Amino acid sequence: MLYMAKIASNPFLIGVPVTGVELADRETELKTILKEMLAGSRLFLISPRRYGKTSLLLESRTRLQAQKVPVAYVDLYQATSLAHFLDLFARAVLEALEGTVDKAVRRAGEVLRGIRPTMTINALGQPEWTLGVSQQQADLLKLRDQVLALPQTLAEQKKSRLAVFIDEFQEIRALDGSALEKALRAALQRQPRVSYVFAGSKESLMWEMVRSRRSPFSHSGPTLSLGPIPAEEFKTYLSDKFRSSGMTVASGQLDEILATGDAVPFNVQYLCHALWIVKDGKSRVSSEDIQRAFEYILDSEGAYYTALWDHLSLHQRRTARALARSGGAAPFTAAFLRDYDLGPSASVARSLGQLLKREVLNKSKAGYRFADPFFKAWILSRMA
Repeated sequence: MLYMAKIASNPFLIGVPVTGVELADRETELKTILKEMLAGSRLFLISPRRYGKTSLLLESRTRLQAQKVPVAYVDLYQATSLAHFLDLFARAVLEALEGTVDKAVRRAGEVLRGIRPTMTINALGQPEWTLGVSQQQADLLKLRDQVLALPQTLAEQKKSRLAVFIDEFQEIRALDGSALEKALRAALQRQPRVSYVFAGSKESLMWEMVRSRRSPFSHSGPTLSLGPIPAEEFKTYLSDKFRSSGMTVASGQLDEILATGDAVPFNVQYLCHALWIVKDGKSRVSSEDIQRAFEYILDSEGAYYTALWDHLSLHQRRTARALARSGGAAPFTAAFLRDYDLGPSASVARSLGQLLKREVLNKSKAGYRFADPFFKAWILSRMA
């Protein structure tokens, strides 16, 4: 009799949102989101990229659904126009409250005037449907107001609460200027049965949206900033993951892993993923293994980092390299400008603005920080 050897799988998942036991800690943030949603709040979740924002939203959805609260999830990065946004938003709300696609399609035709829902089967054999909204239709703004009112309309009819999660919320400004933002803000005033999470990863823009007096959403709800996972909790999570796959790692090496990944959740997970590969899921992790995994990542991401570097101007490259060498603090001081030969502070300001726009950098009270610490390491090792 032949036996198939069991192939162990890498316990560190990257590139996809995770929930349940795969989610590292975040219990404090989860409790906050659940409390705010059950209280009917409009919560603004502000997070740098790579910190697990979407995973946090999806786990929150699971926990709310377990408490019989329907959740509509909309990712604004998918929206390419106002019409596309209305389609995504309405379908998410209808499916959350109706439960099945068939019921959602029927209900759409009943509650939204002037639309003709269509059903198709995709390449995977799964049903798909759209509202058939066109960017060119004359009554698009009337339909917009109908769709934005839909959460309260349906929740009232079903005598239910509803939570709506809008991910990458800052992208709303690219769809219809401030008009859609103002219309959504007005609609919220009449939705006592509906809670919202507005989540975004472009921090400076999100903070401007919730704090600027000129913004429609100025001071319209509490904020929750997503920071690094507490070190001890993260170390416990990582240690358990290594142990589950037959590997062991000492506390000192866990500290080294967190430092190498700059405590950014995605990068730490990526480093552990690479560690599992270079170790073949076996034996104890050493400092030499961590360095091998680190080099594995820089080699794997080399083509992407090179393309990113090629798209930067010469002054943006000099500014990025200076920040990588200096740690990111005080880029406008005379000493910084002189030591790294960056010229006038106005030139540095322009380069920093472009590096922020390209999401190469994040800005915080502590200064400028690379969004991807491995790109910083690549610059120091390959472009020093």
